[in-house]
Amino acid sequence: MGRLTGKVAIVTGGGGDGIGQGISRVLAREGAHVSIMEIDIAAAEAVRERIVAAGGEASVVRGDVSRSEEVRAAIEQVVREHGRIDVMVNSAGVGLARPVAEASEEEFDRLASIDLRGLWLCCKYAIPHMQRQRRGAIINIASVHARATMPLYGIYAAMKAGVVGLTRGIAVQYGPDGIRANAVCPGLVDGKQTRALASHFSTDVEIWLEDFVRRHQALPVLIQPEDIGTLVAFLASEEARAITGAEIPADAGSWAQLISRD
Repeated sequence: MGRLTGKVAIVTGGGGDGIGQGISRVLAREGAHVSIMEIDIAAAEAVRERIVAAGGEASVVRGDVSRSEEVRAAIEQVVREHGRIDVMVNSAGVGLARPVAEASEEEFDRLASIDLRGLWLCCKYAIPHMQRQRRGAIINIASVHARATMPLYGIYAAMKAGVVGLTRGIAVQYGPDGIRANAVCPGLVDGKQTRALASHFSTDVEIWLEDFVRRHQALPVLIQPEDIGTLVAFLASEEARAITGAEIPADAGSWAQLISRD
């Protein structure tokens, strides 16, 4: 029996090879039925197939988090098919590396519509179902940039700081209804997006990643999507029944380190 046996979880952005798929796979391994909410159906189906092949339960539901009606319809579909929502994981997101004064309004609005407004919409439509159940766990994926950022990432940092603030507000507002809400703040996590970023700085991606880990982290490990999934599974479980409104780093010690190593 896994710690989430019998639970129904929605994971936004659960396709591809990034954090969302790592979370989806770990939640399924812990016994949850995972509804992967994605706009990339092919990527979501590939993750679902991996989960089923490993003996887990998963389904795919289409939903663009930036569109209110699609979010509402996707969440209602999950409730209609599975009867409840126990866990809402908001992992869908996009990045932006641009100086604050040089970003366009369109870039700002796109980032806000997915990383903050989209996350709020998913919470907005999931919370009433959790209120009826008198229990539920919301885990919002923020970033280490919510607390400490670097050049080019000011707007992205603002969105992730907003995610943390929204998470605290949900925890305070809906705690009496039995709903917990926590924010997970990953550091640099391995995946296609990370490797694409690394390729802009070096022709040798592996060397760049090794150097990043050495310079910016206390632990000499390259964080994997499943590492984030393990933390999310704990926060979704009854083992975390006393934890809400928290901002938890999963960054191999990046926040703990004052300056980069030479």
